[in-house]
Amino acid sequence: MAAITDDGMIGFDSTVEVETTTGVWFELGLVGNVTPPNEQVDEVDITHMKSPDATRQFIQGLANPGDMTMDINYVPGNDTDEYIIAWRASRETRNVRITYPTDVVDTFPAFVKGYAPSLAVGDKSGAQLTLKVAGAVTRS
Repeated sequence: MAAITDDGMIGFDSTVEVETTTGVWFELGLVGNVTPPNEQVDEVDITHMKSPDATRQFIQGLANPGDMTMDINYVPGNDTDEYIIAWRASRETRNVRITYPTDVVDTFPAFVKGYAPSLAVGDKSGAQLTLKVAGAVTRS
Protein backbone atom coordinates (compact mmCIF):
# COMPACT_ATOMS: atom_id res chain seq x y z
CA MET A 1 0.00 0.00 0.00
CA ALA A 2 1.35 3.42 -0.94
CA ALA A 3 1.75 6.18 1.62
CA ILE A 4 -1.19 8.57 1.13
CA THR A 5 -2.17 11.53 3.30
CA ASP A 6 -4.29 14.62 2.78
CA ASP A 7 -1.03 16.48 2.08
CA GLY A 8 0.51 14.17 -0.53
CA MET A 9 1.44 10.70 -1.64
CA ILE A 10 4.14 8.67 -3.32
CA GLY A 11 3.62 7.05 -6.70
CA PHE A 12 4.33 3.52 -5.48
CA ASP A 13 1.59 1.01 -6.39
CA SER A 14 0.43 2.92 -9.50
CA THR A 15 -0.20 0.81 -12.61
CA VAL A 16 -0.13 1.50 -16.33
CA GLU A 17 -2.19 -0.79 -18.55
CA VAL A 18 -2.90 -0.96 -22.28
CA GLU A 19 -6.00 -2.48 -23.81
CA THR A 20 -5.15 -5.28 -26.21
CA THR A 21 -6.86 -5.89 -29.53
CA THR A 22 -9.00 -8.52 -27.76
CA GLY A 23 -10.22 -6.09 -25.10
CA VAL A 24 -8.03 -7.46 -22.30
CA TRP A 25 -5.90 -5.04 -20.25
CA PHE A 26 -2.13 -5.75 -20.33
CA GLU A 27 -0.15 -4.29 -17.41
CA LEU A 28 3.19 -2.85 -18.43
CA GLY A 29 5.79 -4.35 -16.10
CA LEU A 30 8.81 -2.88 -14.35
CA VAL A 31 7.54 0.69 -14.73
CA GLY A 32 9.46 3.28 -12.73
CA ASN A 33 8.75 6.96 -13.19
CA VAL A 34 5.57 8.01 -15.00
CA THR A 35 4.70 11.43 -16.36
CA PRO A 36 0.94 11.39 -17.06
CA PRO A 37 -0.53 13.24 -20.07
CA ASN A 38 0.43 16.91 -20.05
CA GLU A 39 -2.43 18.73 -21.75
CA GLN A 40 -1.75 22.20 -23.15
CA VAL A 41 -4.20 24.66 -24.69
CA ASP A 42 -3.26 26.48 -27.89
CA GLU A 43 -3.06 30.28 -27.85
CA VAL A 44 -4.75 31.96 -30.80
CA ASP A 45 -3.45 35.44 -31.53
CA ILE A 46 -6.38 37.71 -32.41
CA THR A 47 -4.39 40.96 -32.39
CA HIS A 48 -5.63 43.57 -34.87
CA MET A 49 -4.75 47.09 -35.92
CA LYS A 50 -6.90 48.62 -33.17
CA SER A 51 -6.02 46.27 -30.29
CA PRO A 52 -6.33 48.25 -27.02
CA ASP A 53 -3.10 49.80 -25.74
CA ALA A 54 -1.16 48.33 -28.70
CA THR A 55 -1.17 45.01 -26.84
CA ARG A 56 -1.47 41.57 -28.37
CA GLN A 57 -4.77 39.80 -27.66
CA PHE A 58 -5.30 36.06 -27.32
CA ILE A 59 -8.12 33.55 -27.00
CA GLN A 60 -7.96 29.90 -26.09
CA GLY A 61 -7.67 27.47 -28.96
CA LEU A 62 -7.91 23.71 -29.04
CA ALA A 63 -6.55 21.45 -26.33
CA ASN A 64 -3.59 19.22 -27.17
CA PRO A 65 -3.54 16.24 -24.78
CA GLY A 66 0.25 15.99 -25.14
CA ASP A 67 2.46 13.02 -24.40
CA MET A 68 2.87 10.51 -21.60
CA THR A 69 6.33 9.21 -20.74
CA MET A 70 7.55 6.46 -18.49
CA ASP A 71 10.83 4.87 -17.51
CA ILE A 72 10.89 1.08 -17.59
CA ASN A 73 13.52 -1.36 -16.37
CA TYR A 74 14.65 -2.80 -19.71
CA VAL A 75 14.78 -6.58 -20.08
CA PRO A 76 15.04 -7.50 -23.78
CA GLY A 77 12.49 -10.13 -24.74
CA ASN A 78 10.36 -9.95 -21.59
CA ASP A 79 6.57 -9.63 -21.89
CA THR A 80 6.56 -5.82 -21.64
CA ASP A 81 9.34 -5.39 -24.22
CA GLU A 82 7.63 -7.75 -26.67
CA TYR A 83 4.24 -6.06 -26.13
CA ILE A 84 5.62 -2.56 -26.77
CA ILE A 85 7.51 -3.67 -29.90
CA ALA A 86 4.40 -5.36 -31.33
CA TRP A 87 2.19 -2.36 -30.44
CA ARG A 88 4.60 0.06 -32.09
CA ALA A 89 4.77 -2.13 -35.22
CA SER A 90 0.97 -2.32 -35.42
CA ARG A 91 0.72 1.51 -35.56
CA GLU A 92 -2.54 1.20 -33.61
CA THR A 93 -4.10 3.66 -31.22
CA ARG A 94 -5.13 1.78 -28.09
CA ASN A 95 -6.75 2.70 -24.79
CA VAL A 96 -4.34 3.28 -21.93
CA ARG A 97 -5.20 3.62 -18.27
CA ILE A 98 -3.24 4.79 -15.28
CA THR A 99 -4.50 3.65 -11.89
CA TYR A 100 -3.17 5.76 -9.05
CA PRO A 101 -2.73 4.53 -5.46
CA THR A 102 -5.88 6.51 -4.57
CA ASP A 103 -7.87 4.26 -6.99
CA VAL A 104 -8.43 7.21 -9.33
CA VAL A 105 -8.17 6.05 -12.97
CA ASP A 106 -7.25 8.12 -16.03
CA THR A 107 -8.12 6.51 -19.38
CA PHE A 108 -7.20 7.81 -22.84
CA PRO A 109 -6.36 6.69 -26.38
CA ALA A 110 -2.67 6.67 -27.31
CA PHE A 111 -0.09 5.26 -29.69
CA VAL A 112 3.62 4.51 -29.32
CA LYS A 113 5.56 7.62 -30.28
CA GLY A 114 8.95 6.35 -29.12
CA TYR A 115 10.61 3.44 -27.37
CA ALA A 116 14.25 4.01 -26.47
CA PRO A 117 16.12 1.30 -24.57
CA SER A 118 19.52 2.07 -23.04
CA LEU A 119 22.16 -0.23 -21.63
CA ALA A 120 24.48 0.76 -18.80
CA VAL A 121 27.75 -0.87 -17.78
CA GLY A 122 27.35 -0.44 -14.02
CA ASP A 123 23.70 0.42 -13.60
CA LYS A 124 20.30 -0.97 -14.52
CA SER A 125 19.30 -1.05 -18.16
CA GLY A 126 16.31 1.12 -18.86
CA ALA A 127 13.96 2.24 -21.58
CA GLN A 128 11.89 5.35 -22.03
CA LEU A 129 8.45 4.80 -23.53
CA THR A 130 6.73 7.85 -25.00
CA LEU A 131 3.04 7.67 -25.87
CA LYS A 132 1.23 10.27 -27.93
CA VAL A 133 -2.13 10.88 -26.29
CA ALA A 134 -4.60 10.81 -29.17
CA GLY A 135 -7.75 12.16 -27.50
CA ALA A 136 -9.31 13.38 -24.30
CA VAL A 137 -8.35 11.97 -20.89
CA THR A 138 -11.29 10.75 -18.82
CA ARG A 139 -11.06 10.38 -15.06
CA SER A 140 -13.08 7.96 -12.94
